[in-house]
Amino acid sequence: MNARALLGLGLLVALGLALIWSPGEEPLGADGLSSGASIDSSPNSCAACHPGVVAEWRQSMHAQAFTDPQVRAPGQSDNFRKNECLPCHAAAPVFGHGIEAGTRVLARGPRRHDGIDCLSCHGLPEGGVAASRAGLSGACQPRFREQLGSQALCAPCHDQHGTHQEWKRSPAAAEGNTCLDCHMPRLRREGDEVGAPRSGRSHRFLGGRDREFALAGLELRATLSDDGTQLVVELENRFGAHNLPTDSRNRALDLVVTLLDERGVELPPIAGLGERHPGGQTGSARMRFRNPYRSSGKSSTQLPAGQTARLELPLDSGARRAVVELFYKLEPWIDDAEAHWSERLDVDLSR
Repeated sequence: MNARALLGLGLLVALGLALIWSPGEEPLGADGLSSGASIDSSPNSCAACHPGVVAEWRQSMHAQAFTDPQVRAPGQSDNFRKNECLPCHAAAPVFGHGIEAGTRVLARGPRRHDGIDCLSCHGLPEGGVAASRAGLSGACQPRFREQLGSQALCAPCHDQHGTHQEWKRSPAAAEGNTCLDCHMPRLRREGDEVGAPRSGRSHRFLGGRDREFALAGLELRATLSDDGTQLVVELENRFGAHNLPTDSRNRALDLVVTLLDERGVELPPIAGLGERHPGGQTGSARMRFRNPYRSSGKSSTQLPAGQTARLELPLDSGARRAVVELFYKLEPWIDDAEAHWSERLDVDLSR
């Protein structure tokens, strides 16, 4: 082969590597820790045997953990200039550095755009992949690892903001329920899935970005006291597995109660019932649930698992109607149209 042919071959190899590795990412091996990564470690290679699993994963926030615009926003990772965010949003295989209590997950170099990918949870340092069942065989060399089906696998990332510790104190933990029971519900694998028909778990990883799932554990109630002098508003965390909202410190739940007179005009705020903050100037009373940024110096006001928050509003003779609203926010500053989701109750106070 002459020099020109060798140069052309070298350019083709370089182009191939550029397609596999994003700019600025260091190539790591299949274990995510050493050099020599290849495209074989991509989720695309898993889809041949696990098309359903990979399709579910592609819809999940795990798949978008590195690319999601909100994660990359200046107020959050700042395009990952905050290096402490990177390990949990482009994680090297958790089994590669242990999942014991207090172990910190490490960042991988290649394919960061895949976020939390198949090997983040299944990759093994000795080669092969972790499997939830014994006796399996395949090209990926599955090896049974009991911890794969436990909450311990989730803790290295999801305890960075205390969610795993919240779970340990929850009614769910006392009953023996783990992260997988809610976030990876069981389903039936059919069709082209390897080993089908068989039982499996969803890899959609339902969470705080899924409206029905996020609000399913919250119950909002509003009642009048027997003598009609108070409006009692309650918010119950029936989810029972961790505080709400949890994990991302940017999330907030705002409970806003607005009292209206007979003309529909908002009555003045009630002294001592609710913190005012930018974008939260409305309402006769407010209650915020949030795990604030460490730098804020504020304490957590999350709603613990299994507990109920209670807001009591004294009613004067001018109050005829109450609007009770619960705003679930991915950005904590703005009410109404900019809230991610909301629920609303209308209460007649005229009796």
